[in-house]
Amino acid sequence: MALAHYTLMNKNTPVLSFDYDLEDHKAVRIREVLNRDYAPFGFVDRHGDISKAELNYWWRHRAIPASRAQIDRLLGNLKLESALILVEKSFGLSLSDRYWLNDEDDPKSWDAINFFDNDFSDDLGFLTLGQDSAGSSPDAPDYALVNLSSPNSTLGGDLLKKWKLIDGKRVLLKSGVGAFNQEPYNEVAATNLHERLMSSGEFTPYQLLEDGRRIYSACENMLGPDEELVPAWDLIRNVKQPNNLSDLMFYVRRCEDVGLDGEEVMEQLAKMFAADFVTANRDRHYRNFGVIRNVETLEVTRLAPVFDSGSCLWSDAELLQVPGDFMYMAKPFKMGGMRPTNQLRLFEGHFGWLDPAVLEGYPQAVEEILSKNPNIPEHRIATIVKQVAWNTELLSRFAE
Repeated sequence: MALAHYTLMNKNTPVLSFDYDLEDHKAVRIREVLNRDYAPFGFVDRHGDISKAELNYWWRHRAIPASRAQIDRLLGNLKLESALILVEKSFGLSLSDRYWLNDEDDPKSWDAINFFDNDFSDDLGFLTLGQDSAGSSPDAPDYALVNLSSPNSTLGGDLLKKWKLIDGKRVLLKSGVGAFNQEPYNEVAATNLHERLMSSGEFTPYQLLEDGRRIYSACENMLGPDEELVPAWDLIRNVKQPNNLSDLMFYVRRCEDVGLDGEEVMEQLAKMFAADFVTANRDRHYRNFGVIRNVETLEVTRLAPVFDSGSCLWSDAELLQVPGDFMYMAKPFKMGGMRPTNQLRLFEGHFGWLDPAVLEGYPQAVEEILSKNPNIPEHRIATIVKQVAWNTELLSRFAE
């Protein structure tokens, strides 16, 4: 067994020290808990302990998921047996939080290695975005020389994506799937709706960006100085849910427990799920929304701005010819999902902010945005716009 001796850090604060098996890519022993309060949300179990199992759960979810398109080809080309090796090569660093692994035998400093302040190579991002998918791109890096220290080693989700430095800003690029490449345009269409329903800071704006002769959605990092994203799942997963609270009200209670105002939480959630209803977002799972915490003060300051809305507008349906093509189960707040209208009803009494007039012209805005995509046939766009108009009318009636 080849062991490394790591300290899990939260920026400059040590959280715990542990022994790590470099062959099996997992922690084998926690040696000492140093600052429990600075651990990632969900780390501490219901008994107030931090277990090896929790540490390894967190670590596994740090890596690019096995469900990511082309991940096996990527690892094969890099001659790596596991996506966790990529995470090891980049100290576990991410652009969604400030956690990292400090090798006690070769210690580093946060200021020297973090990706918020230091530049990083586009080598790995080029590969994780699938820009070498043809295998012959003239811009593809030599696999033997790829710089593996990159925030792209810790990017979750199934869509091809990468962080890219653009004019000194950390910008997330995401690809679409299939023949339509519809998801990037969906993100822009969702942004148009968010601008109508929400205030600045309540949503993450997306735009289209061309990189390597393909169009992607692009957004800047949502985090400010010393901030981390805490997914909703981590806020609830190691806390017992009272029998008298629904899934929604349990999440609101957890937000209140960490210092947020329950009524404000309900209103912002109502805005997000109203937009999801209009655009038929089928993928608002518990890792696709959350809260923002300051890693220095440990204060939860706000809900995370709405992000990752591209899996909408029926982009997964090939034909859109029969009613079943438009059906989906809305997440979350019920095991297995629920009908979108039933999800919207969870927020009855919390739509006082909605002026139906702001929805006027939105279907036409969707048509204009999707028409920029040369891969989507006109008849598909017309069908989508018709259904968006219907959903918009339903939301207006519901609010009134």
